[in-house]
Amino acid sequence: MNKKFLWGLFLFIFFYIIAQILSKLYIDYEWFKINNGMNVFWTLFLTKFNVHGIFSLLFIILFILNFLFIRIIGGKGRIFTKKILDRILFSLGGSTKRALFLIIAIGIIAIGFIMGLSASTYWKECLIYINSVPFSGYPNDPIFNKDIGFYIFSLPFYKFLYNWVMISLAIIFTFSTIFHIFNGGIVFNNHKADFSLLSRAHLSTILSIIIFIFGVGYRIAAYEILLSQRGKFFGAGYTAVNAELIAYNVCMIISFIASALLIYNIFKRSFKLPIIVISTIIPVYILLGTIYPSIQQRFIVEPNELDLEKPYITNNIQFTQIAYNLNQIKEKKFANKLNLTHKEIRKNMNTLNNIRLWDWRPLKQTYKQLQELKPYYNFHDVDVDRYIINNNKIAVNLSPRELAISKLNRNSMTWINKHLIYTHGYGMVMSRVNKVTSEGLPQMLIYDIPPRSDFPIDIKQPELYYGEHSNPYVVTNTSITPGEFDYPFGSSNRYTKYDGQGGVKLDSFLKKILFSIGFKDLNILISKYINSESKILFRRNIIEMIKTLSPFLLIDPDPYMVLVNGRALWIIDAYTTSNKFPYSKPLNTSFGEINYIKNSVKIVIDAYDGDMTYYITDENDPIITTYSNIFKGLFNKMSDMPEDIKSHIRYPETIFNIQSNILLRYHMANANVFYNNEDLWEIPIQIYENNEEPIHSYYMVTTLPGESSSEFIIIMPFTPKRKDNMIAFLIARCDPPHYGEIKLYTLPKDKLNYGPMQIEARIDQDAEISKHFTLWGQKGSKVIRGNMLVIPIEESLLFIEPIYLKAEKSEMPELKRVIIAFSDNIIMEKDLEAALEKLFFEGQSFDRQDVSTTKKIDEKLKKYINKAYFHFIKSEKHLKDGNWARYGEEIKKLKKLLKIMKNL
Repeated sequence: MNKKFLWGLFLFIFFYIIAQILSKLYIDYEWFKINNGMNVFWTLFLTKFNVHGIFSLLFIILFILNFLFIRIIGGKGRIFTKKILDRILFSLGGSTKRALFLIIAIGIIAIGFIMGLSASTYWKECLIYINSVPFSGYPNDPIFNKDIGFYIFSLPFYKFLYNWVMISLAIIFTFSTIFHIFNGGIVFNNHKADFSLLSRAHLSTILSIIIFIFGVGYRIAAYEILLSQRGKFFGAGYTAVNAELIAYNVCMIISFIASALLIYNIFKRSFKLPIIVISTIIPVYILLGTIYPSIQQRFIVEPNELDLEKPYITNNIQFTQIAYNLNQIKEKKFANKLNLTHKEIRKNMNTLNNIRLWDWRPLKQTYKQLQELKPYYNFHDVDVDRYIINNNKIAVNLSPRELAISKLNRNSMTWINKHLIYTHGYGMVMSRVNKVTSEGLPQMLIYDIPPRSDFPIDIKQPELYYGEHSNPYVVTNTSITPGEFDYPFGSSNRYTKYDGQGGVKLDSFLKKILFSIGFKDLNILISKYINSESKILFRRNIIEMIKTLSPFLLIDPDPYMVLVNGRALWIIDAYTTSNKFPYSKPLNTSFGEINYIKNSVKIVIDAYDGDMTYYITDENDPIITTYSNIFKGLFNKMSDMPEDIKSHIRYPETIFNIQSNILLRYHMANANVFYNNEDLWEIPIQIYENNEEPIHSYYMVTTLPGESSSEFIIIMPFTPKRKDNMIAFLIARCDPPHYGEIKLYTLPKDKLNYGPMQIEARIDQDAEISKHFTLWGQKGSKVIRGNMLVIPIEESLLFIEPIYLKAEKSEMPELKRVIIAFSDNIIMEKDLEAALEKLFFEGQSFDRQDVSTTKKIDEKLKKYINKAYFHFIKSEKHLKDGNWARYGEEIKKLKKLLKIMKNL
């Protein structure tokens, strides 16, 4: 093959790779720049670069020094001479020596580059170690008395450093041994190796360092006994502290002795003694680290387990509760009374008017059928939030109408449509969580295109450029006619021009080239529609945006949209986690295995501009404090968050569910009770559609017992292990100034408290309800039993389950019935109001005392009604006579009576 062609191909591939690297680096640079993240960009880039460079250079220096040392003292006893360069070169002829030297040099640099590259993957550990802060306010670990920060910040760095040094020394030792063999320093005679004085000294020194560091590794491993599990609980137990820890310490001391003997071997001229000592490490560790702990566990601990393990179980409980913030839970007793009164029902009507009848799963299907309107729109998710409507806090469902470019007609999937015309979603849908139309559909608050609303709300910026979609880059402000598609309007469309702050201006030929290379799309460079005013918007998925700007945070998978001052904003929760918190029980989550988690950050993203703002919600979290020290200027204080946005923050369902799962066992603070698992809980089971599944936590607006105003909370009920009766429920408050407060309400243990599955069984046993289910199923409809909701009212519990119907040929579920259970009564009606009226306002749920009270109230009402009617007649007479003074007096009396009747 033509040599010029091969060289040309090589140069093309080389420059293409360089162009790709540079273009991606430039695109990242521009993206961080428009998102005010230059400090983050340079910190991430320089840290990775510096770690790579430092450890590459460190390895190369160690290798070269070792190489020079070999050549200076190498051979069969040769010692230092003036011609160091001659010692470096092999005793070969001219150019061959230089070529061999060049190969060795390239090999050293290549290995150094790889060692640096492997180290650069630990950039986060290095940054955290350098900038770490102590865990102030947290107890030290109970075994080594170390600050918790040592385990979370320092120990991972030490482990990385230990592994890197051991691998580097192993490479250097291997090379040195091979070099000594080729250089004559090690000779094999009759299957026996003879070492020159200097080769023995050199290899003994390296081995001594390796064995010494190996001994340090035992100390590092000793700290990790606090992160292990042996038996019934997590963390170091009696055997680990009194047997395994001894094994680690003994093996460490043996390693140090062996290291010293290897230095002594330089003068002794025999490897026998250090080999004997080194060879004792494995049997000693097996004896002390495996056999002895097993014997101790079986014959000492197990017969006296509770007494011996009690202090370690207490450690496990205490540190687990701290790591998951369970130690902040306030426990309260909940009476679970079975005699709600008329007055209590009326007092809590705001709670009852905000019960979430619309489960997000059927509601999402209904939204899709009613409000997607065009095939290229998509509702990715349905979220729950609260808004002030007519001076009342109202719970709503909300879902943004995002563009799904993949749903465009196949013939419309042109480059121009994908990147220049169809650039954004439009508007959103909002509905009451509890309201149903006569057709069984959600009662809309915001709907249609352009957005219409049944209450005063201003949507200034309905265009959605940034969201949960996976759409590609778009170019806005192009010269294409008539412009970007905005929304469908009758038989035509409306078009717009992007006026936001997002995106990078393509105002130079070089930028077009770099973006064209970076996105592998020549059209960016050659399209006549792209001009100097055009902007390219890329990386528009909000989760990807946050992971790029803050790869050190873990992101909640459920962002939600809020409408603030006419703008659509995304709120995303972010977490700091660790799996190195001593004695804390690990849990497998969507983030991986963790044993420490804090919801330390909330991120707000403008759906139009893509502007990102980070707020620290937990200033007591040392991990986020460390990150804020590293990435200065990225984080803001929670007090800086505008009040309009703050009114929409919510306690994340993700961390609430994690805490709920840990609480199932770790609500038991007594070591004896914990050891015997006397009070294990579990998440209740419900029937959704026709299948059994665990209950999901859910948001609601309610007035908590002892509180005077309604608030937004998230709630999770609990039942005893393998039992269906309810034992407690956990709530977390979402509204400032009580945001983040967690309360556990425990139910009486001396009486039956119905649980969700018991209510489900009673629903199945109800002849009237079962008859309806059977009838609907025979008419070609599918009955969908929604989430079972446990609603605390005063000191009582209501159980509510919505029932949906979906025709076999339809994808649009309709809410047809609502089931309410209270005490021994179960009612199914067409809507919540009718069910409440039948259950409570016909006297079915009241005891005799309530009935007599109701009669007294009715008698008083009749008396006041008669008086009110009397004053009304008199006021009419004075009005006809034109006696305005007397008319006013009668109206005042009438008003006073009406107020009295209202409060009855």
